[in-house]
Amino acid sequence: MQENYHQDLNTVRVNTMPDRAFYIPSCPGAPTAEKEDNDRVILLNGMWNFRYYTSAKDASGRQEGTERIPVPSNWQFYGYDSHQYVNIDYPIPYLPPYVPKENPCGCYSRSFRVEKTGKERFFLNLEGADSCHYVYINDSFAGYSQVSHSTSEYEITSFLQNGENRIAVMVLKWCDGTYLEDQDKFRMSGIFRDIYILKRPERFVFHYTVRTFIRGDAGEVRINTEEEGTDIRKRITLYDREGMAAASAEGTQQEFSLQIPSPVLWNAENPYLYTLRLETDEECILDKVGIREICVEEKLLLLNGSPILLKGVNRHESHPDTGYVCSRERMIQDLRLMKQCNINAIRTSHYPDCPEFYRLCDEYGFYVCDEADVETHGVWSCRGERDNEIYNLTQKDPRFRLSYVDRAERLVRRDINRPCVLFWSLGNESGFGENILAAARRVRSLDDIRPVHYESTLVSQEEEGLYDYGELDVEGIMYPERETIHAYFKDGFQKPLILTEYAHAMGNGPGGLKDYFELFYQYPSLAGGFVWEWCDHAIERKGENGEIQYLYGGDFGESLHDGNFCVDGLVWPDRRPHTGLLELKNCARPVRISREGEYLYLENCLDFTDVSEAVSLVWSVKKDGILLSRGILPELSVKPGEKKRIPWKLPDGEGERCYLKIDSLQKKAAPLTEAGYCLGFDQFLLKPAPSCTEKWKGQEEAGEIKAAFPLRTGRENDIIWVEGRNFRYCFSTETGSFVSLQRNGREYLCRPSTYEICRAPADNDMFISGRVPGLTYTWKSMGLDNAQPYTYGTEVSEEKERVRIECPLSLVSPHLAEIAGIHAVYEIDGEGSIYSGLDTRIREDISWLPRFGVRLFLDSSLDTCTYFGFGPGESYVDKKEGCYRDRFTSRIKDMFENYIRPQENGSHCGTEYLSLTDGHTSLRISSEKPFSFQALEYTREELAAKTHHFQLEKAGCTVLHLDYAMSGMGTGSCGPVPFPEYRFDEKHFLFSFQLTWEENKGADDYEM
Repeated sequence: MQENYHQDLNTVRVNTMPDRAFYIPSCPGAPTAEKEDNDRVILLNGMWNFRYYTSAKDASGRQEGTERIPVPSNWQFYGYDSHQYVNIDYPIPYLPPYVPKENPCGCYSRSFRVEKTGKERFFLNLEGADSCHYVYINDSFAGYSQVSHSTSEYEITSFLQNGENRIAVMVLKWCDGTYLEDQDKFRMSGIFRDIYILKRPERFVFHYTVRTFIRGDAGEVRINTEEEGTDIRKRITLYDREGMAAASAEGTQQEFSLQIPSPVLWNAENPYLYTLRLETDEECILDKVGIREICVEEKLLLLNGSPILLKGVNRHESHPDTGYVCSRERMIQDLRLMKQCNINAIRTSHYPDCPEFYRLCDEYGFYVCDEADVETHGVWSCRGERDNEIYNLTQKDPRFRLSYVDRAERLVRRDINRPCVLFWSLGNESGFGENILAAARRVRSLDDIRPVHYESTLVSQEEEGLYDYGELDVEGIMYPERETIHAYFKDGFQKPLILTEYAHAMGNGPGGLKDYFELFYQYPSLAGGFVWEWCDHAIERKGENGEIQYLYGGDFGESLHDGNFCVDGLVWPDRRPHTGLLELKNCARPVRISREGEYLYLENCLDFTDVSEAVSLVWSVKKDGILLSRGILPELSVKPGEKKRIPWKLPDGEGERCYLKIDSLQKKAAPLTEAGYCLGFDQFLLKPAPSCTEKWKGQEEAGEIKAAFPLRTGRENDIIWVEGRNFRYCFSTETGSFVSLQRNGREYLCRPSTYEICRAPADNDMFISGRVPGLTYTWKSMGLDNAQPYTYGTEVSEEKERVRIECPLSLVSPHLAEIAGIHAVYEIDGEGSIYSGLDTRIREDISWLPRFGVRLFLDSSLDTCTYFGFGPGESYVDKKEGCYRDRFTSRIKDMFENYIRPQENGSHCGTEYLSLTDGHTSLRISSEKPFSFQALEYTREELAAKTHHFQLEKAGCTVLHLDYAMSGMGTGSCGPVPFPEYRFDEKHFLFSFQLTWEENKGADDYEM
């Protein structure tokens, strides 16, 4: 190739038009805002000729390719180059402005026709190409541009001939812009957004801005135009939703002011849009206008004068089969699921999204933090280790200033008219310095209304105190501890605080969402935040049997990668919800109901809508899972932010496990959600009741429980056996546990039972567990994952017509001190019931354990589970807001959460009893206090050993964990480990539970 603009920091574009607002012009006689069925648009999407080069130095953009590839697409999906996932490090040496000489390149070409009939002009638009591109029209160089996620527009009129023409686009994998595009994502290449030609008159409106103001009870819509030509007469009309003209103006001036009496204001809860028609004699532009005002006043983030709470997510454009290519249907799929889960805000991490996406956010009601295509995270480690002193290296390099400012300008000019965009974000994880300040000043010059956000204010020690952060209107922080937030509001804060990223949703997570939402409601100046992140990034492939398999970093033969750190979303790559999304949904529910004594109180968590207009409240009372009564709560007017007592008497609820549940149902149908859709719930125990074991103890004392059949016992070497009616159990004095549970001549224990203090590391346990090597004081280094029993002697006695086995033991691991001491007591009655008591002491210096309990390897025929506890999804002490207490029945195979990287999953906390059945025989477990359990087809060792979901091998049995306690999930892969109250840190406790059998009675017929 001849041109070398891609290694020149002084040249970020050649022959492009100035940036402008995104719009699609049309003919005045057939107005449309779409590209399809528009005679002013030549859409070039489709099959192109293609040739791939492993090195751009061998390429020629003028050469015709012999292969075919669809546009838009990423070429890695079509057998060219390979996928690579990198989080932080640059994929190339840090040597700006230079990139590797072996720089992969794709050359695209195709023909198209134009009919040149007069003075019309033609403009080529590329909405997205990674990383840079050269354009050739009829073999003549027409222009160059970079910035992968921004539109580049070229006037190509002079290059065209009447009739057949040829376009060629040469896309390079890397350019000097790569140093500013080090985002945490799969690195893919090619033309991945729409490419088209606009046919325009000689004189036309090139760019316009729409600004809206609220003047008391009226609204003003101010429109400014920039034009190609002079004295262009423009007719501007604003229509309401019913198609009636709300205001109009006409003239050749370039500033118009439309007055709207009593306007309907735009917000995410009521995204009312007016239609703007901007017309000249030869062209028509249609756009949508939302009348709203956004500002920061008195340390609050205000929309239309009211504080708002951002219940947001970070969203990448990522799909497992198309990469960066997002169809309108898939954008709507995302937004529908978000709306169903009470998400109202999106941060476009970390680049501007497809232009169509913002129009959908306008229409459906989402607040957008619009982010520039900037991240330089790789400089942090470019000298061999992660060094905060060089975190802002590109900020101090004046060669990058043009690029920083250019990227900010592209962002603002393109999206300035979108009502959904509430504030601009200058980029991500790039440190602070003169370059970002120059970008901020350019943003201010283009838009002095919207607030400016930028989280990455890290500088070197010598620069501390050097910079003024006054150009930033909000304070953004990432993954804070709760104490950090409390401290911010105690230390004389000056700006509203936004959690730019929080609650890392990697794998089984995030834990602690409820705690963050409590802080959102505690501090008015805490304007919410954006959960990291929306979707898992992974590449789809088909397995041998046609099943979908997902691949991540390291699966493509690349040496530099960050493994599965990209698999960190609230939804699967195909948008199936993870349990973390259901957790977020209920934390972000529109109303919260609390109980104070015998009264219920309703709190409106919406920002603009009265409860009476938004939700209907449906109540139900269940006793031990059986519905007793239900009804609809009386309609109550509660304004945003208010809390009122519900004028309703609590229903009667006598007996065990009697719960009142109140569901918040959407009152009216909306474009993405139906009337009657459940937006959230609250639940209350009506009256406390004794637990199962407490009942059993009381009955025992009254003489109601007796062993009806005689017991026999004996010892053979290290095995103690106990026989009774239709059962024979064997207990090992070497392991301190049962090794056989036979009933009716059938063995129900496939392997010896074990004592458990560790779990398969969840992604959010990756550091504390020792899954990431080289760390100290981890579960692995402390031997928790390999703890074995050491018994001291076992005593057998008979009392109260039971056999009593006492076995003191320690849990130990090679070369390490005792982890735990257990005095284990098991009592067996003539019916075969086992009453267990584990009096346990944990070594004092162990801060907390992942879990404590026992594990039973049960016959796989026990494949159906009924339990009363938090469900129906998995639940943990810091991740159960998306669950409720009820009686649930499930097949064991359906209790498994099949995370892309196998890990701890499927546990259920707050369990009062559970039953496993094969349809004929049932094993039932209860405890004197609520416990956690997990019933899966896989062992924790298998989950820990395998790196991909499709590698898992079933244990051949039902693996049942009965846990006295299970620590929370936290967000420790990138953020806090479980908060202190969710860590299992007890040092002395008694775990009591009982196992009983029942014959010829299915699980659904069982009553405790």
